[in-house]
Amino acid sequence: MTRATYILAGGGTGGHLYPGLAVAEEVVKLESDARIVFACSDRGIDGHILGASEYPYAPQPVRPLPARPREGLAFLRAYIRSLSAAREMLQDLRPVAVLGLGGFAAGPVLAMAGRRSPSALLNPDAVVGRANKHLAGKVRAIFTQFPSTREELPTKLQGLVHCVGCPVRSSFIGIDRQDAIERLGLTRERKTVLVLGGSSGAASINDAMAVIANQLGLFADTWQTLHITGRGSEARMREIYSRAKLKATVLGYCTEMDLAYGAADLVLCRGGASTVAELAATGTPAIIMPYPHHRDDQQKLNAEASVAVGAAICIEDTCNAQANSLALKTALLPIMSDLDLLERMTCSAAALPKSTAGLEVAKWLLRQ
Repeated sequence: MTRATYILAGGGTGGHLYPGLAVAEEVVKLESDARIVFACSDRGIDGHILGASEYPYAPQPVRPLPARPREGLAFLRAYIRSLSAAREMLQDLRPVAVLGLGGFAAGPVLAMAGRRSPSALLNPDAVVGRANKHLAGKVRAIFTQFPSTREELPTKLQGLVHCVGCPVRSSFIGIDRQDAIERLGLTRERKTVLVLGGSSGAASINDAMAVIANQLGLFADTWQTLHITGRGSEARMREIYSRAKLKATVLGYCTEMDLAYGAADLVLCRGGASTVAELAATGTPAIIMPYPHHRDDQQKLNAEASVAVGAAICIEDTCNAQANSLALKTALLPIMSDLDLLERMTCSAAALPKSTAGLEVAKWLLRQ
């Protein structure tokens, strides 16, 4: 009997790929001999993430929609090559269904799948990006994290929307804190602030922490920092923490983010859809500094539900290290000095709804 194949198309960022891995995990739980194949971008992050998984993947030359007219020809050439590769993939694999993970890398496969295989689109951000607006009319179902996203779509497509949340990998559920602390080499007796400065475009988080490091010395006896800086920034941050005499574990990259969340009492991060979902899944309070260069403020909108219930504080990234450090200090220091406030935020975070999106999307794929 031929194994059922499912293609998950998308990439370019971890925010697109990690929800896809969560869906793939649920598909295999429901259908143990299912074959999952990722059609991703050719960016290094895709190979890094998917290369560590059990699933085969096929990079595509596709590029993001161009911001400048002079980039249009290069985009068109890459898109045509990707369409050809997608056609061959679909003909060869004959998938039962296709799931677009959002963004530019989902485009070619979803465009070709519309003629051959049932397809769906995952849009976990509060708003619908340019690529997903184009792709939404090519699929049979659209899975969202936030109810408000439905209104972002044309009326004729709103009936396709299933608000299920954002898929989160099962390893993030029920993490043993003491085990996470020990495996990461942290100190059990201290509170831990997890700083996520390693994602694309998060350098300003690192810069703000660098400015306030000396002031964090007030909490050197009771707090420790687990800082994921992104490759190339770890040496600088390690030296800054050392000069400030702070206990800090600095990593350029972390392959076990479930452990990082499990050890954290508070997180400083961007407001990507996956990050917001992981905070809810782990019941971790946060200070969220949304990425400032999205014209639609999508990361600020992603964070609204957490902020509304007191599970998170949102601060603006002004793209100025001094201004950002002042805003961060104003938000962070009161939490570090008031454990009752931290406990209230933690309770609010723990009460956030836990997503079953991975299972819901997997069930839809298997029904096709």
